[in-house]
Amino acid sequence: MKYANLIELFAERPFFEVEELILLFKEPPNQTRARLSRWVNTNKLIQLRRGKYLIPETYQKKESSDGFIANYLYRPSYVSLHTALDFYGLIPESVKVIESVTTRQTASWQTQLGTFKYFSIHRDRFWGYREYFKGGVRLNPQQQFFIAAPEKALLDLFYFQKGEWTLQRLKEMRFQNLDIININQLKEFTEQMKSKKIQRSVHNLLNNILPK
Repeated sequence: MKYANLIELFAERPFFEVEELILLFKEPPNQTRARLSRWVNTNKLIQLRRGKYLIPETYQKKESSDGFIANYLYRPSYVSLHTALDFYGLIPESVKVIESVTTRQTASWQTQLGTFKYFSIHRDRFWGYREYFKGGVRLNPQQQFFIAAPEKALLDLFYFQKGEWTLQRLKEMRFQNLDIININQLKEFTEQMKSKKIQRSVHNLLNNILPK
């Protein structure tokens, strides 16, 4: 296996796993892993996590979004919490950590592309997300990803962040563009979550923060 072969194969879909290469090139697994390790050390490849790699942006024919990478890195998962709130313009600050929700164990990876953090949730609460397409059309698969609806992103934030969501704490978030929140949807999701903490948080949000 040569580096040029790798680039040619994965320029369109720049993500791959070591098992794919072993099957494709029919060379000893140890030899494949040694090559990948060498290319990572010389910045010819980006290692996302053990066994998962990305070719450098220079050689990618299509740009990949952080959301797509987050979904790919740990499945099943959807982007949520601060990252989703930032995506929808509900908070003023840009966030550096890409936060997601998963039904698997809590996990976190620090990569050259940023930190990807995953919060574990029971399957009964793994819903309220949608598939996003850049421009609303399926032109570039690497720009498609699963992300929480604005209402579910709020509830995930209340659920996973420690402590009570008092009025003061809600104000410190400096929420904006709250007119995009569907209040009926928020109430319905709150019922579905079956969490006293979320109910208290949403009560404070509805009565003090959300526009009447």
